[in-house]
Amino acid sequence: MSAQERRLSAIGEAAAGVLRHTDYHLVRAEDVASAVRLSREGQSGRRSAVWLYNEVKSRRVLVALALHHAFVEFADRNGPPERPATPGSLVEARDLVTQALLLVARFHRAEAFLTQQVQLGIGDIATSEKRQSGPQGPPSWPDSAMGRAAAAGWAGRVVAYADHLAPVISAAAHAVCLPPLGWARACAEKLSDLAFDALTDDPDGPVDRQAAALSAHWYERHLIPLAGTWINDLDVAERARDAARRGGEGTSAEADAQANVLRSLLDTGILLERAAREAGELSRLLSGSEAGTETGLRSRCDVQSRMGLALLRYGDLDAARAGFESSLEIAETEVKINDPESAASYAARARHNLGEVLVEEGRPVEGARLIEEARSARAKGADAATGVSSAWRRFTLTAQAAARAATRAGRVADGLAQAEAVVADRQARLGDPGDINVVAARVSLGEALLEAGQPIEARHLLQEAGRQRADLLQPTAYWPNHDTVRMAQAELALRDPSAVLRLLERAPVLDDWFAAHVSFRLWAEARVAHALATALGEDPGAALDALSELAVLLAAAPPDALVLSVRRALAEIQLWNGDAAAATATLKEVRAAETDPGDPPGRARTLLLAARCEDARGDEGAARGHRAALAGLTASGLDAAHPLLLEGRYDEAAHRFETGRFDGLDDLLAPLLDRAPLSHGRPSLGDGHPLLLRAATLADRSGAVRLPRPPRQVLWEDA
Repeated sequence: MSAQERRLSAIGEAAAGVLRHTDYHLVRAEDVASAVRLSREGQSGRRSAVWLYNEVKSRRVLVALALHHAFVEFADRNGPPERPATPGSLVEARDLVTQALLLVARFHRAEAFLTQQVQLGIGDIATSEKRQSGPQGPPSWPDSAMGRAAAAGWAGRVVAYADHLAPVISAAAHAVCLPPLGWARACAEKLSDLAFDALTDDPDGPVDRQAAALSAHWYERHLIPLAGTWINDLDVAERARDAARRGGEGTSAEADAQANVLRSLLDTGILLERAAREAGELSRLLSGSEAGTETGLRSRCDVQSRMGLALLRYGDLDAARAGFESSLEIAETEVKINDPESAASYAARARHNLGEVLVEEGRPVEGARLIEEARSARAKGADAATGVSSAWRRFTLTAQAAARAATRAGRVADGLAQAEAVVADRQARLGDPGDINVVAARVSLGEALLEAGQPIEARHLLQEAGRQRADLLQPTAYWPNHDTVRMAQAELALRDPSAVLRLLERAPVLDDWFAAHVSFRLWAEARVAHALATALGEDPGAALDALSELAVLLAAAPPDALVLSVRRALAEIQLWNGDAAAATATLKEVRAAETDPGDPPGRARTLLLAARCEDARGDEGAARGHRAALAGLTASGLDAAHPLLLEGRYDEAAHRFETGRFDGLDDLLAPLLDRAPLSHGRPSLGDGHPLLLRAATLADRSGAVRLPRPPRQVLWEDA
């Protein structure tokens, strides 16, 4: 604590003591100055009114310091000292703020005379302010609790309760959204000033009602503008559920109210971790007396599916699979007895969802088979004519998942063609290109383009679609941040690290709150992209530390696609950092965890990096063996023109050129330079792809490859 802070604290204590027993208009500066206790070489000493005014500048500051000191004393005696935890529901969050304000209201009741004195003094005008020759700007105060109280007092505001309210407001807001830096403090200062005026003007009101009214003001005035109006639906649903529980636990009324809570959470796509918990609670309620009825069976099947979806987006794949398997079991055993047609529909949905889990786990070949089964089943009920029906809606979702699975399995040409077909079908049926479901299909198309070696086209599509979706959804929701991460990956493919860092660092996806409440998996993907961009931006040391920390965090997790992608990125950065031995050791762990067929593109990246490590270590034979294994992955379904295979061909060509060998360079580089369109209507590498540029440069330097000379184009206006 600085000397000025100690003086302000001592003045606040002395002023509080005097104002508690003396009417404001009778308080003299000399009385307060004489009550100040400050150690001066072991002696307290008396101080003058001139000294006092030189410190506080005005009576407004004096009474503000007095109130701050008195409330801190009161809160230490009556308030909880620990920092509040994030509430588990919106109702709990509002109650937390109400309880914090209840302490403020009780303080006003206990210190009624003092607060009345402060109210008289907070509007006083200093003599120096009345003089035209006085200083025009506010005095300088330390950036501390006492300094902020003094600065606010000078401006005629009361922020004595802000330090008490700020952590509570922050915890309450974190229950539903991610508040920006400084938001909680600003809210606390405004609420403190409002609470002081309201409670001082209503000295006889019931303190619990006063606190509730101030809490409602904070909710309407501050939380809703920040989080969005969707929390109104959640608030109503939670209160209805609490009312149903008070009427009797385990009833159908409670189950119906719990279903409304779940729906309000899933509709926004924000609090996915909590949505999964609420779905588990609803599943427990539905397992009661009505579990065997036809309606009860359908409800249980639906809830297990919704819980699995929330867990899938959040990143708990094991729990998501369990939910989908439970849904499939109910459909094929219990629902089938009463309604075979509904059972087939529910089973197709479960297989679709289980296929998506397998894709996320790093088993896209197996996942694609399950999704194809679901697509075949759903195609029978889809309306072939134009228009929108529930059967078509289910079919187009499965078609979109099939395109994603094909791309993730390495069949990029097929996946890209399927993704384009989904976009065309949705746009034809829905009519509006800005419809959110058309936009979602275009995002999937952008992902397919990125995997197929078309990063510039992918970036353009993802930027446009992501901007449209961001206008329709909350900024902390899953899908806008999903789009941001995919755009960052496109920029990473284009080797633009500054764009990656700019995208990710202004998005919520990098925050720990997002990892805890929305999607741990997407947060980890964003951390990987951020670390790779940091390494490309010539700070591999910081990137290595960040990825090592993430790898330790995921050490206990099963080796799924996410865990292995983190380790591959770690090996890549270790290699960039000049530590080929460490990179080789990391890749050895990755290869031990990989399965066949597993994740063909993931295995391809492992072999590509392993070959580069052996090149760095000078073992040409081992590097050649890894590249041969990489080329052999076409037997696992990887497209012959997959960008990872082309990257392996370039590495081999570059290594030969650097060692003075020119044999076979034309055969190695020809597929990279070939501009003939593939089955998806584009060349194997899109214009502007960094690999294409490097291949063209190598071909030009080596002279061993004759580049095709494009026809000369003439602008008609200049002809």
